[in-house]
Amino acid sequence: MNSKKIGIVGGEGEKYTMHMKSVLEKLGAEPVIIDTFRFPETVSFSLRDERPVYEGRELSEIEAFYNPIVFYSDPPYDLYEQIQSGQLKAFDGWYASYAAQRERQALLGSWVRAVAFGAKRVANRVECFHLHILKPHQLSVLKRAGVTVPPTLVTNSPPELLAFREEVGDVLYKPVAGGATGKLLKDEDLRPERLELLCSAPVIFQKLHAGALIRVFVLDGRVLSAFEMETGNLDDRGNEGAGQTVDIPESVEQMCIRAAAVCDMAFASIDVKRTDSNEYFVLECSPSPAFIGFQTRSGVSIDEELGRYLIGA
Repeated sequence: MNSKKIGIVGGEGEKYTMHMKSVLEKLGAEPVIIDTFRFPETVSFSLRDERPVYEGRELSEIEAFYNPIVFYSDPPYDLYEQIQSGQLKAFDGWYASYAAQRERQALLGSWVRAVAFGAKRVANRVECFHLHILKPHQLSVLKRAGVTVPPTLVTNSPPELLAFREEVGDVLYKPVAGGATGKLLKDEDLRPERLELLCSAPVIFQKLHAGALIRVFVLDGRVLSAFEMETGNLDDRGNEGAGQTVDIPESVEQMCIRAAAVCDMAFASIDVKRTDSNEYFVLECSPSPAFIGFQTRSGVSIDEELGRYLIGA
């Protein structure tokens, strides 16, 4: 009997790509790595009459796909980093570089959507990654679904910020699209020269609730594990695996399951704040859960559960 073929959209050598490749092999499946990291320099992607082709191979026999990382972004250019690394001199040719990258991302984004049409299971679809980047929209989607989220302001308006802080008290701020840790808004941040910076780019501001940060892993409509973070920071970034498993109320489990469902994430990690007064708030849903460190400490085989889901067992 032929083993089931499972596509992993990631990159040769990337941590989660290689980890799940090993897990799927142990479960008797045949993983096929779709290497987006080396596109377009050394690998080829094609869409022929809506049929996705990778390195000259049609992928109709692949039953499920796993997207372990946010491989696709919009806008897809990193001009500043290229200048800093010496790849570009000042802004010479920057538009040509941007235009070429935009074309690559247009094909890659379309290609990944195309493979999802014929797959039995996908964790997760590319649209989930857009929802993760569009954090204000994700919060709106969650709130409309009855999921409790913290009071939030997204703005580039200093007066709006001042009024919000006056109303809610302590405030945490972080980037609208993610990519950096959250920080406490301090009085010095409200000086005119600091507020001028806000005028050039918006920021997410949220009411800061004292309490514990809990990461909940959801797969296919069920909670696999909940993990209380050990962090002295306001953000869990860089603290993967530092903490312990905890029990959460059934109502909170259902709230997390609903959050993953309305974000259309078959596999998700959901950050939940439990306040000192035992209230629970969902902070965000991530479509690319970092689970290796957590399962090492908890003993919950999240990777095998994910592998069985992809195989259909």
